Amino acid sequence: MRIAPSGQSFVFETERLTVRAATTRDANLFHILWTNPLYGDLHGLPPLLIYAGGDEVLRDDSARFVENAKDTDVDAALRVGEGLFHCFPVCAPLFPEATRAMEETRAFIRRRLES
Repeated sequence: MRIAPSGQSFVFETERLTVRAATTRDANLFHILWTNPLYGDLHGLPPLLIYAGGDEVLRDDSARFVENAKDTDVDAALRVGEGLFHCFPVCAPLFPEATRAMEETRAFIRRRLES
């Protein structure tokens, strides 16, 4: 098990899932592994702007995904909201960090549509 930065959440280690998938007939587990974007072919994706909360369990996976995308020449960026939670940008305008994230997202989309 890997502990998230806050020490309160956890995710399964990929290696343990892979070993279990190789030794089980559980089709649902294979589905989980093969649909995980960390294992997908990212070639040809459009530019990506990914947000993750600094205290969320998916932060490290988000960073890995962005690195994988960059490795396949996808224009990708990660923004981590320190001390924040999953999906924090959708809380705009409830707090400043969410509002800034939503404004950056809007500008990101506009730039891509205008180019």
